[in-house]
Amino acid sequence: MTSSRIEATSIIAALVFGVLIYGLAMGTTYPLLGVVLSGQVSDALNGLNASATGLGLVAGVLVMPPVARRVGAGTTAMVGVGVMTAALVVLAFVRDFWTVFFARMVLGIGANLMFIVAEAALNTFADPARRGRVMGLYSTAVAVGFVLGPAVVAALPDRPLPILAACALITALAALPFARARQPVDMAVRPASARGILPAVIGYPSAFAFVFIGSSIDAVAISLLPVITLGQGFSLQQGALFVTVFHVGLLVGQPVVGFALDRIGRRRSVLVCGALSLACTLAIAIGGPLGFWPVAALMLTWGGANYGLYTAGLALIGDRFAGEALTAATIAFAAVYAIASTIAPALAGGTTTLLGAAGFYALVAGIYLTATLIGAIAFRPAEPTLAGQEAEAQCD
Repeated sequence: MTSSRIEATSIIAALVFGVLIYGLAMGTTYPLLGVVLSGQVSDALNGLNASATGLGLVAGVLVMPPVARRVGAGTTAMVGVGVMTAALVVLAFVRDFWTVFFARMVLGIGANLMFIVAEAALNTFADPARRGRVMGLYSTAVAVGFVLGPAVVAALPDRPLPILAACALITALAALPFARARQPVDMAVRPASARGILPAVIGYPSAFAFVFIGSSIDAVAISLLPVITLGQGFSLQQGALFVTVFHVGLLVGQPVVGFALDRIGRRRSVLVCGALSLACTLAIAIGGPLGFWPVAALMLTWGGANYGLYTAGLALIGDRFAGEALTAATIAFAAVYAIASTIAPALAGGTTTLLGAAGFYALVAGIYLTATLIGAIAFRPAEPTLAGQEAEAQCD
């Protein structure tokens, strides 16, 4: 292994570890704040407050380009860590509705400052032959927090101050690995203008469609799955377990997806993820009273396959774009994620009201079917796998 590969591997490890620390804090914060506010405001206001993080993610897309041009990409990630830490400190001690709303919005801004830089840097430093595995590892690191966080809240629902204070401390610790990677990232990741977002989406619509679908379904699973499954005769407690199982599938599935992206190719991996998601949603929609364990097994598979579309999308833009165009595409990626996370739960709620739970699953299955058919007929990504594996074999 060459010295340049060793250096790239150490930078990738630092970025993934930083994101892992962040995920633990954010995965705890999301459900905890909903519990904290539930006894103080109406469900409608609680839902509005929860949307503040999504609004912050959207704002972060606009804030990131000028900040990165002024201080550099690596330093921008450090700024994001600082902003998130400050927001979590406020959230630990304040319970006023609008102060919490503003702090959550600031939290979202800081998160996107860090996420955009991390994703652009990972694609920049990842060897094409290993890019899928790197993105699978990254997605797994993010998912760890969103699996463990709700468990922490369930264990200590009445201790918000120490939990949020711990989240602030954990997030601050993410500055250590990001500091390790700051200078190389400043040099390698070229800041981009927000004007490059639309050309990136138009230039590679398939990749952004995949991330929109994966992000939308994940947002719906987090926020509405217990309510949707309630309409199928399951209890709210069982619905909450379905959310956990769905995200365990997301967690354990991404290393497999990453390996498949590199070994069987981008196109085949995307088609498998789409087909598995289609099969799971159809089975849930038309399967009638399957019972808890069969549905849980379907949720486990669905969670991994659905989020595999997001992981694949990250690898695809790394294959297609480079330099400033890659940074612009990563910003566009974050924008699509934020928009999907904001609008999908509202659309899913309306669909479930009109069509019921089975109708919701059938509609989602139709989306997967359309995406899979289009992917099978028209999707022809650049496949670095074969050439990359030959180069990898020579290095090894």
